[in-house]
This record gives sequence, C-alpha cells and structure tokens, in this order.
Amino acid sequence: MSPAQAALAAAAAVTVQTTLAWSVSGTVVNLDLPLVVVVLAALSGGPLAGLWTGTATGLAQDVLSGGIVGVSGLCKCVTGVAVGLAGERLLVTTTWQRSLMAAAATLLHAGCFFGTYALIPTATPIGGWTEVAAQTVANAVAASIVIGAVGPVRRWQRSGQRQRPGPAAEGWRSRYAP
Repeated sequence: MSPAQAALAAAAAVTVQTTLAWSVSGTVVNLDLPLVVVVLAALSGGPLAGLWTGTATGLAQDVLSGGIVGVSGLCKCVTGVAVGLAGERLLVTTTWQRSLMAAAATLLHAGCFFGTYALIPTATPIGGWTEVAAQTVANAVAASIVIGAVGPVRRWQRSGQRQRPGPAAEGWRSRYAP
C-alpha cells in the first residue's frame, strides 16, 4: 500500500466512521474502520507506515468525535507499530491471518485505550469488555471483507502493467549466471 493509498483509505475510513457513529449510535457492535485501515497499512508497509497511519487516523478521529484529543491517536499509533513489527517477523499473507491480526490489534488497542483513560482522573471510557469482544469480531470480519475487495483490484492493476523491456524481459542471461 503506497502512502497516498494509505492516506486516502484512512481519510475514507475516518469519514465513514464518524458519519456512521452519528447515524447508528444505538447499535451493539461498534466497528472501528480506522483501526482496520491502520492494521492493513502496517501489515503492508511495516512499523513506520503503522506509526504514521495510526497517528494521523487516531488524531483525526479524536478531533471529529469530540473526545479527548490524543488518546485514540496514541493508541492507534502504538497498535500500528506493534502490528507492523509483528508483520515483519511473522508470515502474515492469507486473509484469515490478517483478520486474526486485526482481532489481536483490536484487543491491544482496547487495552491501550482503557489504560490511557485510567491514567486520566476526570475521564472514564464508555463501554466495557463485552463491547470490546463484539468489536474484535466485527473488525476481523471487516478486515476480511476489505482484503477480499482489494485483492481483485490489485490483480486487475497488475494485469494492466507492461513488463519493462530489457535483458530480463527478453530472457537474456548474464555471463555470470550459471
């Protein structure tokens, strides 16, 4: 995922998330689309992509949601770096592995979120661990849906690319190759 694609996906996720939060405020499951984007950006770009995507997405979500500015930014930043580091060390290639990583990232994000709010004496987070469990399942399903939707688009983009002319395209071998 290129930085421009990550920025566009993060902006779309924050916009959809803040729009849906106002229109569907009475539901049981609270889907966190920006966190799904942070996880997928960190898996494809590494910890640095997770850091910047998480920071920008979290701060934008904080500003637009009306909460304490910085809490979600910090938690998404930490989660993005952790997922990026795990993605570098583990082989995470299939859809179910990425969905499992999104579920683990949701649990890490919730722990960081509740821990940060525990340090602030005047604020308390809304919700509990039952909501976190529902959000974990919802984020894993959303990640698999996003991966399933993006896969055919990437294959279509790759099929339209031409192979560069040169020795590799024409089957030439180097004199040093066996």
